[in-house]
Amino acid sequence: MGRRRLRDLIALNAGEVILYEPATERCREVAARYGIRGFTDLETAFKENPDVVTVSVPPALHDDYVARAMAESKHVMAEVPFAFGLEAMERVGAASRQYPKVLGISHTIRYYPPFRLIRDLIQSERIGRPHYLEFSLGNYLPDWHPYEDYRKFYASDVGLGGAGMDMVLHELAAIQWWLGPVRSVYAQFTKLSDLEIQGPDNHDIMLEFERGTRGLFHHDIIERGTPGRHVRIVGSSGSVEWHQWMPVVRVVEGRESQMREVPFSEAADWSEAIAASRESAAIVAGSPLPSGRLPEEGDAEFRYESCYLREMRHFLDAVRGERTFSMATVDEELHNVRVFHAIRRSAAEGRPVAVAELSGLRATL
Repeated sequence: MGRRRLRDLIALNAGEVILYEPATERCREVAARYGIRGFTDLETAFKENPDVVTVSVPPALHDDYVARAMAESKHVMAEVPFAFGLEAMERVGAASRQYPKVLGISHTIRYYPPFRLIRDLIQSERIGRPHYLEFSLGNYLPDWHPYEDYRKFYASDVGLGGAGMDMVLHELAAIQWWLGPVRSVYAQFTKLSDLEIQGPDNHDIMLEFERGTRGLFHHDIIERGTPGRHVRIVGSSGSVEWHQWMPVVRVVEGRESQMREVPFSEAADWSEAIAASRESAAIVAGSPLPSGRLPEEGDAEFRYESCYLREMRHFLDAVRGERTFSMATVDEELHNVRVFHAIRRSAAEGRPVAVAELSGLRATL
């Protein structure tokens, strides 16, 4: 992910970009290939007084980097989650009220046309009031970074926010973007495969939303050869269905339950997605280093890499004062992290957990 962010920052002419990477060989390799200055010591890097700090490290390590950047009043963008620990995210939430710079809460998937289209369909009440969600995502962990041993990759260690924990957070944020805040959860984590990882490889979570919707969210890192996400949302007057191999979203609506296939091109921001896809294709073609595997797309014009490019452009525009960073808010992220920790508590204690149980925490600034 850091390589993607680095690549896009350079392509968007963000100014001088420097790299902090504590692994000496990796720092040297990446800095040389991109023609930038690299640092293996954090204090030395911060002495360069950057205006912006982007954080692309294992999820459980976000907290200290975000806190350091905010203590020095930097613009900050961090991957999902902005802060991993609940107390750390509570501190971000409290500080954000008076924070003078941009806090870029990264939720790249909100730029993904089928996700935007599903939100559009729900918001326009095409299926009435949502009653039930079924959401499944499985991807085989060794395929995530085919250029490195998965056992040496953070995603194999639950202590670093791996073993699927980061993807649970990632998908939860999107689900709540569609259906509103989650009220309570009931979760079970299990280890089913022979993968050499520290932590579970299968997550099953029942969700109850504040608006009364119920849902089942399944995630695993053992499913091979499938395109990933499967989504079904049942409403009071229709339903929405999408599988990641489909270039359309299926909608059933009306008294006669008419089924219509809605192409991605009906998403409100489709033209922006296509323009950015052309840009990102050229950027990736000229990239000197590989990044992670992405799903194949049903529409030949669209490339998922464009979502990262659009998000970084949105963030940089906000840093320059040309717009408000509005794709995701600190309050949304704080609630998302609370839901995640409620899920972890539920899985550990074997009982339903209300998100309100975790919302009374008061952080010390």
